[in-house]
Amino acid sequence: MKRTDGEGPNVFVEIQGYDDNTIYWRSFREVCMWYEENDSSRPFILVILFTDEKYDSDNRMLSCRPPCRLIRKNLADCLKGTGKKAGVLTVLRPLLLSDSKKDRSKLPELVPRWEEDIRSLELTEHETKEVTELLVYAVMQRFSDLSLEEVKKMIQLTPLDQTVAGQELIQMGEKRNQEKTARKLLSMGLLTPTHISQATGLSLKEVKALLNSGKSTH
Repeated sequence: MKRTDGEGPNVFVEIQGYDDNTIYWRSFREVCMWYEENDSSRPFILVILFTDEKYDSDNRMLSCRPPCRLIRKNLADCLKGTGKKAGVLTVLRPLLLSDSKKDRSKLPELVPRWEEDIRSLELTEHETKEVTELLVYAVMQRFSDLSLEEVKKMIQLTPLDQTVAGQELIQMGEKRNQEKTARKLLSMGLLTPTHISQATGLSLKEVKALLNSGKSTH
């Protein structure tokens, strides 16, 4: 994981969702390869998240000298710690499901909810797109027989006007339309600012601000 603050140790994360007796060797190899290819003297933190504790073979033969660290965690416990609060870790929630028909039947309800959690975060448009794509990837990892189109249809089950981001966009659009109508009425000179406020839904203060801005451009 690339740090955005430019400080602290390098962080490596491995998510393990199947039996693999070489998981520790493989994870340390990735860390070693990165340091071979990059000129860095910073310590590292290696995090291995197991989707189920049964996948932890616990056959570690290598250790880290402080300040370097190896952290082993059960993903389910980590997500429980976040409660119902939305966060970037939402993208990993599909990995907690089994591939049973019961859990599969929950997807049309859960996927839009996870998508809404992602949209509610203070992320850039690009970051939101990337995190949503990771959610799709996680769903397909857990349910490998699902096609990309099937998962995308679940994402699209959440109408834009029902999401936080969508409601904000709609409100911005309505505001622009109100201001456009108010400017047109002001330019006609037939109504008072009070009447225009009543007609457009803008406050009297907002209408007067538009009137003054129009005067300053002439």
